[in-house]
Amino acid sequence: MVENHPDTRKQEYRGIACLVLSAFCFALMSMFVHLAGDLPSMQKSFFRNLVAALAAVVLLLRAGEPFRIRREDLPYFLMRSIFGTMGVLCNFYAVDHLVLADASILNKMSPFFTVLFSWLILKEKVMPIQLSLIFGAFLGSIFVVKPTFSNLALVPSLLGFFGGICAGAAYTMVRKLGEAGEKGPVIVLFFSVFSCVVVLPWLIFDYHR
Repeated sequence: MVENHPDTRKQEYRGIACLVLSAFCFALMSMFVHLAGDLPSMQKSFFRNLVAALAAVVLLLRAGEPFRIRREDLPYFLMRSIFGTMGVLCNFYAVDHLVLADASILNKMSPFFTVLFSWLILKEKVMPIQLSLIFGAFLGSIFVVKPTFSNLALVPSLLGFFGGICAGAAYTMVRKLGEAGEKGPVIVLFFSVFSCVVVLPWLIFDYHR
């Protein structure tokens, strides 16, 4: 069967390794965002996405590929960028106002929502064990949020949780675009430029040193 083909298994292992490395890098990013201090989340988001845009440009230039997207894929590019921007902003706000470990746990809800959105949007099969894990992750996040109207951390906790939902939707759009044949650096560049443009007015009128 195709699933047992050595090349397919090798690609799966490579994908798993990339996901683990990605989680490690995102954890480092959250730590440095927290260490950046009282700078506004909008400002942190702008420079984060500016670096990502420059990296994507370098990759495209090295590969000799033009920045080109198919017209029929534009709605998915926009949805990936909108959800991704909201996810980053909510995550950065949570990192600035919560204990770093709590903010990271809430953001790591994104893989579970990716499973859910993959079922709803991509029509991928979802196993019962995956649904039970989603429910367990939701309950776990409730223990992290500890919802109470007297809790000063309620708003950043809910925003962190919402950021995880948005990140899950954004990752689903990335999968959709990948299946359509769009290149990774093109997806990153579109999202990064979109996010920089969205937060640029806040950067101009409320820049902090």
